[in-house]
Amino acid sequence: MCALGVDIGTCFLASARQENGQISVTSVRDAFLDIEADSSVLNMLKMSNVSFVQEGNTVYIVGEPALSVANLLKREARRPLSQGVISAGELDAERMLVILLKSILKAPSVEDEKVFYSVPAKAIDRDMDVIYHEAMFKKIIESFGYKATSMNEAAAIVYANCAADGFTALASSFGAGMVNTALVYKTMVGMAFSVSKSGDWVDQSAAKAVGTTATRIMSIKEKGVDLLDPTAGDSRSLREREAIVVYYRNLIHNVIDSIKREFKKDNSSIELPDQIPWVISGGTSLAKNFLEFFKREFEKERVTFPVGISEIRLAKDQLNDVAKGLLIAAMNE
Repeated sequence: MCALGVDIGTCFLASARQENGQISVTSVRDAFLDIEADSSVLNMLKMSNVSFVQEGNTVYIVGEPALSVANLLKREARRPLSQGVISAGELDAERMLVILLKSILKAPSVEDEKVFYSVPAKAIDRDMDVIYHEAMFKKIIESFGYKATSMNEAAAIVYANCAADGFTALASSFGAGMVNTALVYKTMVGMAFSVSKSGDWVDQSAAKAVGTTATRIMSIKEKGVDLLDPTAGDSRSLREREAIVVYYRNLIHNVIDSIKREFKKDNSSIELPDQIPWVISGGTSLAKNFLEFFKREFEKERVTFPVGISEIRLAKDQLNDVAKGLLIAAMNE
């Protein structure tokens, strides 16, 4: 069946399609960097096989290399998306998104091939325009010849992970820009919301606390931080790791507290089982011992939590299960 799932993430863009009975995922880092286009820079980029686009006197390095070059130049890489949606202040956002999406979508295999793409739920802690974001991605994806349909990001995690649970679960996607949470009952979304504190917030807050850049904090985080033992690792980055753990703890409690508040406001008539699983996904959940760290913090709140939780488990593929769930939804439309 010809269909794709596309996860629109602040940190990564990923597409999933089924080939020969197997799901394959293609992803690209959602980042770019602009530098002056002189001959030495162009030769270096060509020799290094770095993906870039030249426009006049400016070169735009896109994808993962943008972070490496940004660190080398002690600059912040730019992102077309900010806090889960198209960055309002990034004038080059749409052009860069076209380039990045084209690299993971290729040409459709049939006319009007179906694409389900992710959109965040409405944020409860800031004013956020999801309508424009959703419409722009529909326009870009359909400009490649696809037929695009949007779907809630956290609900896609349930599609990818909870067939054995009757597609009933609480799911939270800890992305770079936002944490998306959905309560799903037999594929129906009963409650969905997002909060703007997530991976980027951890990076920015930790960077401010210790006097460095968010790009450096992200680099340290992605090399590996043990949330249960921040002393493990290079002593030169101990302060940064300790700050990362502090803000991870705050992040988790913010999500738990937000669920409590939203459930009280939106306590619908859905008759849930006594207990349901809570599935955790997203790149921010890749930190070492995140699951055990999360469970420890949750146990402090369990007695007042509004939903019975049978288990807390990680998604099978934390980086790619949103794209895979969207593919499943597209194939079963």
